[in-house]
Amino acid sequence: MIIKSMSRKTPSFDQLTAYMLAPEGAQIDLEYNLPIGTRTEAEIAQAFEENHAFLPRRVNGNAMYHEILALEPNEAVSREEQIAALRQLAARYVDKRAPQQLAIGVIHAETPHIHIHLMISSNAVLSKSRVRLAKKEFGNIQREIEEYRIQHFPELGTRRYFDKSKKAERSSNREKAATLRTGQPSHKEELTKQIMPILAKAKSREEMEEWLYALGLKLYQRGWAVGVTTEGSRRYRFSTLGLSEAYTEAMARIELVESRIQKLQRSQHERDLEGERG
Repeated sequence: MIIKSMSRKTPSFDQLTAYMLAPEGAQIDLEYNLPIGTRTEAEIAQAFEENHAFLPRRVNGNAMYHEILALEPNEAVSREEQIAALRQLAARYVDKRAPQQLAIGVIHAETPHIHIHLMISSNAVLSKSRVRLAKKEFGNIQREIEEYRIQHFPELGTRRYFDKSKKAERSSNREKAATLRTGQPSHKEELTKQIMPILAKAKSREEMEEWLYALGLKLYQRGWAVGVTTEGSRRYRFSTLGLSEAYTEAMARIELVESRIQKLQRSQHERDLEGERG
């Protein structure tokens, strides 16, 4: 499970709300501290804007947070069970992360990575100061939610991302030792260096696969493991390469582009129908 936090300096509450609710059938799966009856996109954005207005103006001050909790693809667990588990995990996460702040969550389940988008205010309700969460505190929350997932939803997998095992540490130490001994970056480090810009720039899955193919790599997904296969048929998981978060962020960005295109197409279709009726 990946937990990603992205801060925004601009209070673009309406844009993020619209994006979160863009997929067909999307609905509010989680809400914290919103006024009773706040359900529409406009009402949600207004509630966040009014709460943000309590903050004094400050250059480079965070206005909001866009956070993502993503499950690994899992063919052994039904889509409905994954959604129910993710809803519970997200509620626990917000309880720990932002109990006094405004927050909404929307689950996107149309991709193999079932995930929830969260919009969280930077200040508590009616507060004139921003909530500051230290990196160490955030890390502790990530590990706590991961441990809760493993204990209560072992069917979703027991891989740890935020609490490396001794085996992973030993593997990392061997990589570092080899680099120091030879003075050359390891093969994994080279792969990470090559793949990172692709994940950062690709505008579609097809474009991602095309750029990887040009490097002699092929994207693969087996169960909930995602990574690349080399021309020699050797597999490297993104988690092994330290690219899990980059991949999740890339897929979220691609999903945003696709949802905007779909929304434009639906709008055009509706205009065409209106023209025909007119």
